Amino acid sequence: MNIRRMATVATFALAAFAGNANVAGAASGGALRIEPGWYAGHSVSFLQPSVFSAKPNGGTFACFDLGPNLSGITRPTAPLYVILDSSATQDHCDGDPTSLRHDHILSVAPGDPGYTGAWTLILLAAGPGHTLDLANHPITSAAAVRSAIDSGVLVQVPTDGPVQMVAPVIGPS
Repeated sequence: MNIRRMATVATFALAAFAGNANVAGAASGGALRIEPGWYAGHSVSFLQPSVFSAKPNGGTFACFDLGPNLSGITRPTAPLYVILDSSATQDHCDGDPTSLRHDHILSVAPGDPGYTGAWTLILLAAGPGHTLDLANHPITSAAAVRSAIDSGVLVQVPTDGPVQMVAPVIGPS
């Protein structure tokens, strides 16, 4: 999808969300979490709604709140690749910039087949014998992620089960 189309879709999505900002702000304690990511070589932003909610049904993974717990819900998701590496620049555990540093690479965006705003996180790290430098050489597309997996540059980090979250793309960064 071209950037102009993505920006148009994102503008409408953001406008729709902003129209409900009081409801979303109230449910999340007034704090929204907007995350940076990569999609098809471009920097994008996605929203993690209700991350800071006091409701007990929130999903978590390690030090990260993921919004509503989706473990008992069957819904279509797309891969959201999360590369864990000390050279990552996009996110880390709150309060500790050295813990679980990572970058996000989205496999789809609004207008793409399979885009629902819901994700299954695929955790990745440098493969044996490989070193990453995401600050200077970021991996910015799902195709580049798959190529890095195929060549052994990246390997999947095992989890106890699928880690899922809802985080709609809201526009270019």
